[in-house]
Amino acid sequence: MQTTGQEQLSLNGKWTFKTDPNNLGEDQQWFSPSYQAQGWDKMEVPGNWDTHNEYAHYAGKGWYRKEIDVPTTWQGKTIRLNFEAVYHDAKVWLNGKLLGESHSGFFPFEFDVTKDLKYGGRNTLVVVADNTFKRGATWNWGGIRRPVTIFINNPVRIEQVHVLATPDLKNNTASVSVKLLLINDSNSPQKIKTEITLTDKNGLVKSAKQDQKLALSVTLPPNSSTPYTLQTTLPKAQVHLWHFDDPYLYTVEVKVTQGANLQHLVTDRFGIRKLEIDSLKVKLNGEEVRLMGYNWVPDDRTTGNTLPAWRYKADIDLMKKAGANMTRLSHLPLPKEVLDYIDEKGILVFSEIPLWGQDALVDANNPLPKQWLKQLVHSQFNHPSVIGWCVGNEIGSIGANPGVMAYVESAINYVKKELDNSRLVVYVSHSADNQKTDPVQFSDMILFNKYNDLGKQADKVYGNHPGKPMFYSEYGYNLTSENLNLGVIDAKGMLNSIRHREYLMGASLWTFNDYRSAWQAHAAWNTAPTGNRSWGIVNVFRQKKRAYEAFRKEYAPLRKLTVQHTGQLTPGRSVKTTVRLQPREKLDLPAYTLRDYKLVWEAQDTNGKILQSGFNILPVIKPGDKTLITNINWKVPAQNPGTLKVILLSPTGYDVYDTLVYLQKPVAPKIKAIIPGENGVRVLFEKNPTAEYYVVRYGKNDLSSRSDTTINHYLDIKKLEKDQVYQFAVAGINNLGEGAPSEPVKATATNSLLPPVIWYTEAADSSFFIGYGYENFDYLYTIQYGPDLNNPAKTKTIQVTTRGLCRVPNVANGQPIQFRMKRTVQQYVESGWSETYSVTPDGNNLLGAPPVKSVSRQGTEAILGISPVPKATGYLVSYQENGANKTIKVNSALADYLLLQNLKKGRAYNFSVKALSQTGASPEAEPTKLTTSTQK
Repeated sequence: MQTTGQEQLSLNGKWTFKTDPNNLGEDQQWFSPSYQAQGWDKMEVPGNWDTHNEYAHYAGKGWYRKEIDVPTTWQGKTIRLNFEAVYHDAKVWLNGKLLGESHSGFFPFEFDVTKDLKYGGRNTLVVVADNTFKRGATWNWGGIRRPVTIFINNPVRIEQVHVLATPDLKNNTASVSVKLLLINDSNSPQKIKTEITLTDKNGLVKSAKQDQKLALSVTLPPNSSTPYTLQTTLPKAQVHLWHFDDPYLYTVEVKVTQGANLQHLVTDRFGIRKLEIDSLKVKLNGEEVRLMGYNWVPDDRTTGNTLPAWRYKADIDLMKKAGANMTRLSHLPLPKEVLDYIDEKGILVFSEIPLWGQDALVDANNPLPKQWLKQLVHSQFNHPSVIGWCVGNEIGSIGANPGVMAYVESAINYVKKELDNSRLVVYVSHSADNQKTDPVQFSDMILFNKYNDLGKQADKVYGNHPGKPMFYSEYGYNLTSENLNLGVIDAKGMLNSIRHREYLMGASLWTFNDYRSAWQAHAAWNTAPTGNRSWGIVNVFRQKKRAYEAFRKEYAPLRKLTVQHTGQLTPGRSVKTTVRLQPREKLDLPAYTLRDYKLVWEAQDTNGKILQSGFNILPVIKPGDKTLITNINWKVPAQNPGTLKVILLSPTGYDVYDTLVYLQKPVAPKIKAIIPGENGVRVLFEKNPTAEYYVVRYGKNDLSSRSDTTINHYLDIKKLEKDQVYQFAVAGINNLGEGAPSEPVKATATNSLLPPVIWYTEAADSSFFIGYGYENFDYLYTIQYGPDLNNPAKTKTIQVTTRGLCRVPNVANGQPIQFRMKRTVQQYVESGWSETYSVTPDGNNLLGAPPVKSVSRQGTEAILGISPVPKATGYLVSYQENGANKTIKVNSALADYLLLQNLKKGRAYNFSVKALSQTGASPEAEPTKLTTSTQK
């Protein structure tokens, strides 16, 4: 929530830090202000200590200390110390006094420190975090994982604003009820006035001046917490329903005043939507929807589970591009800003407390799960994306949890009767297929997890528990591979096994992303030595596996998109292309109505440069409709024709389906390096836009031997004759066949060790990360780095034992660094060096502007195609109109297309684009002129 009438002080930044493996800290009073923390390390907050090499596998207590100067101007205010999350168990001391404890690493907690601070002096804040607790197969990231903030309020303040917006679908009106919790921390009654204002993107919707039902004049009792409810009705003209393809949001502003003095002002966003169960149908705003999604493990190897904005936005964007519209997204509560973004992008979410498996907390008489549910509902009440509350995951085996029936029934009743009766309340079962008495009977709909025989298992569940719609909250087969080329999942086979069942309205794949883990189960489910658990369609660095495009196609809202050309695709020739869009069937997965979608096309040369582009506005497309036929007119590039790309663009700007037409066979790739080893060689090459896959041609005297295909940037060729000279060439493959090979390069096969494959580099603050491959017998990795590896005087070396990822610290921001690495399996047995890479530590700032690749226009609408910038959190489009400078902010991390509306017909524009980050804006991209000649 954004507030005024309130100050806040961020405590984020570097804190002093020390691990406590022998549990000495409390006995030696490390929390005392007089304790001398000599030799302690520095650790970022928010942050996870596991992202540092020296603490990568540490489990136990970690101590944090920070000195805070408190001004005398805070006296007379209410001061709260807020922790958004500390994993998993925490104790907090202020000036040597124990404030309290927290025992959930996913919920915020705070302390009223009004009476504990030294005003006008220095205060010592100490936190001990303990990450020993482990839940399921996820990693127990350690530390103060989310922001720490001091809030400074007047004694009278707004504690809570809950908005319940209920549409009347028959009359197209909406009831809006605003429930307030007002606090008076003073020792005397306080007479106050409260006013509520509702706005949307077009301005004022309703205020207290228009409707006195939105105003309140009361006297708050001393030292009190008092609820009030105010209600109004929005007429048809002011009602715009929230939908995953049209995530329309309103803003509520609540202002508390005393006389002419503002005491507190709070704003938040909400949406108006209705989700209901009608027999076996799930309806959104009165319309049946059958939707697909992904489970998301909200962490990565370089930022842990701190969830910086660029990470969670990029993940949500990648899921939306791959068809995610409804999901049981995560086992654990998500921060408000993450749900704010999901509200804005449009995904229906079941929100869950972290209760999993065999657990003593599965007890109707234990207050902790209900406390978690209360925190969950109160903190997430206003998010239209949240359609249901989940009371637990896979706790339903009565043999493991004898009290599960009583717990689930009591927890669901507690939510409905005391917290929120406007949403679904559910339980996620993995036992409903073999238990006719299963706690899923208390759930508003069936959420079920299974990893084999998906269709048969679903039928068994519905046979045991008929009459309710079912959603596969987790489905899958076995682990895939971290290797992008080997990361293959039978998406079509899995989806076809569960489609066309009236009761089964959707499913959520386990998982979207690979994630760090130590879980070992059986051969097909064991975590790799890197600690990366490879269930995902992207790896831990969010690089797309082959499985990503397979699921993107199966989750697309169209069954098929095909193109057919009139005439030959001769360079320089004008072509009419017919595009056929085949809708999904009514009981397909997914199946929903498409409104305001666009068909975008781009003609590129062999370098990937877009030479022409345009778009068609599509009519409403419903499941079961006949095939829609539309045409595009374009010209084959006269020089180096590359591809024609035809894209289905959603109303929220996501390219959710595409068909790529190659205009010629692939051009020859370029070989970057050949590294001998492992009874063969590794061939590294540069990929290009004209190829979908790559092969290596090789031989002693010719190129008659051929490797398997790959989507990777390298290929290992094994089983060659030692010390023999071979020649190697790389060729690309697309749907027209195999292209010309690169110039042959000669190399001698050896049996020495190959170096690690470098998968990924990421710039960070005064450091950088390297993601790399492994072999089971590796025990040591050596990294050389510096501004010029040819200059030994400026080259440094570090050694690490962590597999899959390391962090290179203490390098200057803004200075390009070269690096290479090798691996060791035992003393004196080591590989040669890898190829050399370059990275520029960035202090978490953006370095480059986003190139504008294309501009398309129809009348008052335009679409800008851009290249997304790593770590961007949004984009700013600037242009001039009638002599005035105008800007449009696009809140997206991985936007490929920026949608612009309300342009003037017949007018030329110059657009420029900046990338935004949490620390500022990039330079502007070179302005791109849009002229009337590009209009239709």
